[in-house]
Amino acid sequence: MQNQFVDLYRNGIKTTTEIMKTSLENSVRLQQRQLDIARGILEESSRSADQVTEAKNMEDLMALQSRLAGAQMERVAEFWSSLWYAAAENQKNLISQVQSHMGQAKDQVRETFAFTTRTSEEAARLAASQVSKVTGSIRESANNAAQQQERNRTQEQQQRKSA
Repeated sequence: MQNQFVDLYRNGIKTTTEIMKTSLENSVRLQQRQLDIARGILEESSRSADQVTEAKNMEDLMALQSRLAGAQMERVAEFWSSLWYAAAENQKNLISQVQSHMGQAKDQVRETFAFTTRTSEEAARLAASQVSKVTGSIRESANNAAQQQERNRTQEQQQRKSA
């Protein structure tokens, strides 16, 4: 009886340690991803500042603002999508470890794992769908603004020629 208690305690400590390790590794990956996104935002900000200095009129500034807003929305969507993905991946890894160390509750853990996987995949699909919709809308707005700017330029050129 005492040996069984010691074995159970030892396995519990081992499982807890492995779960903590996996959780910390996933946290490091998530923070690295967030840092990469922040670096991308900084680079994009520098490019945007350069583009602002090249703008010649209000229409150029408006078109630039439209493109920048689109890029910012894409970054926000990318951030939330990566956050959801990391959370789903973290949950999936943790459940997988618990499943491998808990033979007594094997069936119950399998059901939980399957449910979590389906839920995580559905959440990831939903997030990807939302990202696609937002990105498409932003691109459409940017294209419309660019087309309007081009029409205005053409009209100005025609007015100059006729004058």
